[in-house]
Amino acid sequence: MNKKLTFSLMAAAMLALAVTSCKKDISEEELLKNQLAQTDSLLKRGGVIKYTVKLVSAAGSAMLKAGVSMEGAKVMAYQNDSMYTATTDANGFATFKNMRIGTVAVNVKMDGYAEVDYIADITPAESLVNLSQTQIMNTIRYASTMVPMFPIADPGCATITGKVTAELDLTNTTPEPAPGVKVTATVDIDDPDFVARYIAPTQGTTSSPSAGRILKYAFSDASVTATTAADGTYTLKVPASINGLPIKLSVADFQTTQKLYLENNPIDDSFAPGEYTVPVLFTKNQNSSPIPFVKPLYIKVSPPDVPLGITYRNAKLSFTLNSEGGVENINIIDGGTYSSKPIVVLIGGGLDARFNVDWNPNNGSIQGISIINKGSRYDNTSTLLAKLTNKVENIILEPIIDNDRTLNQIKIINKGIGYIYKPEIKFISPFNGFVEPHISIGINYWTTECYSASIDSQGSGFKNKTNIPENNINAIEYNLNVLSSNNYIQSLSLGTGNR
Repeated sequence: MNKKLTFSLMAAAMLALAVTSCKKDISEEELLKNQLAQTDSLLKRGGVIKYTVKLVSAAGSAMLKAGVSMEGAKVMAYQNDSMYTATTDANGFATFKNMRIGTVAVNVKMDGYAEVDYIADITPAESLVNLSQTQIMNTIRYASTMVPMFPIADPGCATITGKVTAELDLTNTTPEPAPGVKVTATVDIDDPDFVARYIAPTQGTTSSPSAGRILKYAFSDASVTATTAADGTYTLKVPASINGLPIKLSVADFQTTQKLYLENNPIDDSFAPGEYTVPVLFTKNQNSSPIPFVKPLYIKVSPPDVPLGITYRNAKLSFTLNSEGGVENINIIDGGTYSSKPIVVLIGGGLDARFNVDWNPNNGSIQGISIINKGSRYDNTSTLLAKLTNKVENIILEPIIDNDRTLNQIKIINKGIGYIYKPEIKFISPFNGFVEPHISIGINYWTTECYSASIDSQGSGFKNKTNIPENNINAIEYNLNVLSSNNYIQSLSLGTGNR
């Protein structure tokens, strides 16, 4: 080794020793490591890197094989606070003759191609340990990078057309066009196929498999955006390759309104099944909201009419009927004892007799009974009773709508408890203009339960399903493998949205 270089190395080592000796906690092992690092740095310091950039069009040839002229591209290299520029020759080469070891940032621009930015490591692997300092400084080493260029204009680019739809109206079966939505196509540099096809083959130099290795890369023009027309259609001219280029299609957030059926009014949350229009956001960053479940028909049954309470002693009552079977008068033989005001009913055969009870809360006895409606068709087998119950439950009925949009069946979900008179029935539907059905409910007066529910007329104007689809659909990104000069059709769905 040259004496001057040896002296320099010894001086550096002594300096490192002097500095580190001032630190109390530096071990001998760490000191040796620092000395070796300093020596290695000095051994590698100096030397010129001749760096070559080779541009290859991915449109007209396989990678690593020249096919399309890349002459005239502007290549800019930045290193050590210095900027270097070059223009590619007829073979697509641009050479920088005075680079140094380390990394270099490179920008490549060429008409008709996506602009490329990348960072490459041009550090050679070998150390110049057997050369003099002068030889080290004068030694030229080599590094090179092959850079794929993707066309963004005809004839090499590809065309993607399609239609963007969204579930803007859940009351029908067909997704609607989404106008004014931004659709973006981006080269998917994170796709393993992209790295395998276009980055891995660019590695290597005349002297080292790592000198010229691309560390980071970006394609600033390889992101193309279009806005959908009124009918939801879009067209994109995208970068492409003869070997196939991974392209990611995504849709920007889309804020609009959505029509759907809801059980409750969205303003005050009151029960009011119907058709509503609400704000909605279509985005791939959140899962879509669950689809509200709304029944095509609701049957509301009036509450039980037997009062809650305890019967301590039953009253004894008698009555007389007129010629039409209506109640003419009532006699109280024994007023009984009740914890609360009871209901008095005439059970058996007749219709619509109604009474009002005068109950004494002090002794729990019935003081008097007045006739509100005499009713008709009763006979001497009918029974007059005063009733309380210790439990009440509402009757719950489940309507089944057939494919012909009519009421086909009624299921008794809960028989209820505490019913004497036939309850009032109310039909509620989210569909406008429906024709109400008519049903009959049978009440067991002794158990105060519902034992039957039959359909007298089926009604019409219902659907067996309300909101469609029944399950939420998320917006997603789409991936295509795009070949040069090819046309692709890709429809995009924004799903059901987030409300």
